[in-house]
Amino acid sequence: MVKFICKLCSKFMVPAALQCHEEPCEIAFKEKANHLPGRKLNIGFTTRAKLNRLLDEGDITPQQKLPLEEPLIKHAQFVDVRQRAESDIEDVLYFVERFPHLLPYHGPEEHDLLGEEFLNYQTMPMISLQDETEMESFWAEMATRKHKVTGAKEFERLAAVAKLVLVLPHANADAERVFSVVGLNKTKRRNSLALDGTLSSIMTIKMANLEPCFEWEPPSDIIKASKKATGQYNHADIS
Repeated sequence: MVKFICKLCSKFMVPAALQCHEEPCEIAFKEKANHLPGRKLNIGFTTRAKLNRLLDEGDITPQQKLPLEEPLIKHAQFVDVRQRAESDIEDVLYFVERFPHLLPYHGPEEHDLLGEEFLNYQTMPMISLQDETEMESFWAEMATRKHKVTGAKEFERLAAVAKLVLVLPHANADAERVFSVVGLNKTKRRNSLALDGTLSSIMTIKMANLEPCFEWEPPSDIIKASKKATGQYNHADIS
């Protein structure tokens, strides 16, 4: 373990800071003076080559950082029930304005109704919220919650905004997965599949249902409609 820690420290610390210490606990790894400059960090040849290529192509900059200050990330904190006290109605309205076609809550009246739902959400006692660790489960319950007297949904608008936030992609994995499926279907031997034809149909089926096609059992009405269409086609062909 001592050798491993020393090896790990050598990746980002100057050699002089490690030469005079035998015990890892004596290494002043927090001192900035002992840190290697960014260009000398030992991150491996492959990673270094990748970073250099991205720098040359302009995809990243030397000062690039994680998007922790991205407004979308900062405003999305309201979906976390544990941070609702630190949130504000402006966090919710940010998504209403950014996605106007998906969240049709525009105008002063709608904003006031959304604000009332948000205040009720903020002031609800913790025993009612149950402090769900899974945000998806929590907001699914909030979306169905109804007023005891009127029977109307208490958080119809707020839950819709929260569910939109929860389905926003946090990476490009889904897009890469689609490209992979396309590559598996449109091969050198099947290079005539049209994007707006057969290939599109294959992609739709595979993305809509992950189960093998031979396990799918069509409903009786589909079978009936298929037989009827087949009969009509055969009759027209014979005629």
